[in-house]
Amino acid sequence: MKRTAKWSVAGLRTGAALAGLMLGHMPAAAQTAGSAAEDEAPGEIVVTAQRRSESLQNVPIAAVALTGANLVQRGVQDMRDLALVSPSLKIDTPFGNTAPKITLRGVGSGSFNLNTETTVALYVDDLVMNPVSSKLGQLFDVDRVEVLRGPQGTLYGKNSTGGAVNYITRKPDGTTGADASLTVARYGEYSIQAGAQTGLTDALSVRVAVNRRYRDGYQYNNFTGRRVKDHDDWGGRVTLRYDGDRIDASLKLFADRSRTDAFFINTLGVNVDGSSTADGTNPITGFTPSRDIDSVSFDHAPRSDVDNRGVALNLEASLGDLTLTSVSGYLRSIGHISQDQDGSPVDAVATEFNSKADEVSQEIRLASDPGQALSWIVGGSAFHQDLRLNDAFLLPLFGLPPVVLDTREKTTSLAAFADATWKLGERISLIGGIRITTDKKSFHHATGFSLIGPFDIARSRRWTEPSYRVGINYQATPSTLLYLSYNRGYRSGAFDVGFPTTTEQFEAANPEFVDAFEGGIKTALFDRRVRIAADIFYEIFKDQQLLIQRSDPGSICCSLVNAGKSRIYGFEFDGTARIASNVDLTVQGSVIRSKYLEFMSGPIDYSGTQLANVPRYQLRLAPEARLPLASGDVFVSPDVQFTGRQRAAEAGVDPFGRDIQKSYVRINGQLGYRDGDGRFSAFVFVRNATNKRTKLDFARFTAFGYNQVTWSEPRSWGLTVTGRF
Repeated sequence: MKRTAKWSVAGLRTGAALAGLMLGHMPAAAQTAGSAAEDEAPGEIVVTAQRRSESLQNVPIAAVALTGANLVQRGVQDMRDLALVSPSLKIDTPFGNTAPKITLRGVGSGSFNLNTETTVALYVDDLVMNPVSSKLGQLFDVDRVEVLRGPQGTLYGKNSTGGAVNYITRKPDGTTGADASLTVARYGEYSIQAGAQTGLTDALSVRVAVNRRYRDGYQYNNFTGRRVKDHDDWGGRVTLRYDGDRIDASLKLFADRSRTDAFFINTLGVNVDGSSTADGTNPITGFTPSRDIDSVSFDHAPRSDVDNRGVALNLEASLGDLTLTSVSGYLRSIGHISQDQDGSPVDAVATEFNSKADEVSQEIRLASDPGQALSWIVGGSAFHQDLRLNDAFLLPLFGLPPVVLDTREKTTSLAAFADATWKLGERISLIGGIRITTDKKSFHHATGFSLIGPFDIARSRRWTEPSYRVGINYQATPSTLLYLSYNRGYRSGAFDVGFPTTTEQFEAANPEFVDAFEGGIKTALFDRRVRIAADIFYEIFKDQQLLIQRSDPGSICCSLVNAGKSRIYGFEFDGTARIASNVDLTVQGSVIRSKYLEFMSGPIDYSGTQLANVPRYQLRLAPEARLPLASGDVFVSPDVQFTGRQRAAEAGVDPFGRDIQKSYVRINGQLGYRDGDGRFSAFVFVRNATNKRTKLDFARFTAFGYNQVTWSEPRSWGLTVTGRF
């Protein structure tokens, strides 16, 4: 990408700087202006978290839901930004867009291996986006997004031990119209989202949506003399819908692409015992990194490229009192990562990872009338993925030829499930569900050279496991729901495709399980001016799959291991209130405690260690004040987020505490105008107003003389304009 000066419109720069401590995003549950009654707090959103359409206030699950208008107003442009508006969710990309690291309530996976199946499942219109490289590109032109916390193994299946994220895209409804948003910001950034739809016949309609994002880099590579950490992304979607008397069917074609060098890490020199060198110099290569975290010196140009395309067919048929639903899909996801691992101009260590995944899936559900005393859903699913990997590890520092790994992994998953709610009168109901899943993985792994010699191995494993839930709901009043539940989640076993240093890595890691106990309340008070959702949870995490640096002699990298057992418990809350006719307040937060109970890696005992990427507390305060003007409102909405201490390393503990991110405060903001019927808005915004830079990831590579640190992005500001026609 070309070098571009920072955006410098004087008026906007001055306004953003002065407003930095008082501007914010819209409340988490806010509706589009003009759509909420004067005496009701915003927040009534219909969701399909239980595979049925129902109010979020009536769903006995800890969840956050955001409308598409909310996302645009807050500047949520991809999955990473969801963590700003959903307590307990953390999403980073230390390995580039090809391998996002997603953690929910402390249950996550930070492996850079491209066969990793994340613990937080992503669905787009009920189609599972399983390849790790397929996660970030489809968050545009959505009707809403739902974030479900805790294991969702019954209705959403395996690999949802942490939770699930659902994108529900906008579908044509027979009307003709268009909408668009444009954002321009610091570092030459611009973002365009646009959609248009029309009816073709009485029952047939079509919608086309596109998304385009571009930004020049904010870091500077002294070795090449170019700015880095740019991104160049686009996405598109065409939906053809038939909405008849008994059948509602949508055929969707979609694609997205990401091109970025946003994969630069900072290195810190370390001695043989792992302690930091005096000035950060690498004792092996002699390189001394800059103290400026936005100034790097890389001889290998890192890249993180993704290409996704697919087709999905959603069909819903009314069969009298029953509803039949079918979800069919195909997805191809191609990923590429290349990185200068030593982070220096010395040709020491570099890596390159390439993946191509083909996914085919089919799910069928039959649901009863939800108004009956006993309502139920039964169904089955079939999934197949063919994954090809080509990875290269370049080690000129040791005078060795490249280690090139060719891998092919085939996964077949079959499941049957049932879920039911039994009303025992007007107030009490029981819920129960079970899913039986069979996973088979075949694995072929080969190389002509490695530190343990050439190998050509084939393995195959099969796992059959149940996941289930039971619970009780108590409707204390028409607007107050109390619930208790137990959920068991399951993630299938996995093969290690990382750098081979021992033959033990050829054996599959065990499946992991989460047993979660949860109790919660959802209520609306003061004529629905106040809405509150709060829950407490206690989870036991068994056999967590972690990619951790090996400690046995001769090992210089990482392998996939099971972490025994860990414990996670905490409290979460979401609240919205209409304080006055022109003032709303959103309060969100969590308090979470976590630690490993049983975890030995070689001679090291990690028991008692806090899990990674789990802040001890989070608190988000997001008021919004409005001043009527003409036919709309001028609005100002500060968004202040307090985040507690956490570990940035995925596994293990840095004995010198360099993997700890201390507590911090992040401030975002908005100031703008929107008309009363939601057809137009314009606002200036600031992101990270105080320019707080935090650790996103930390990794130790003592054998190479350095540690790696990945940092969050700097302050930015800009202007967004939206319109509906």
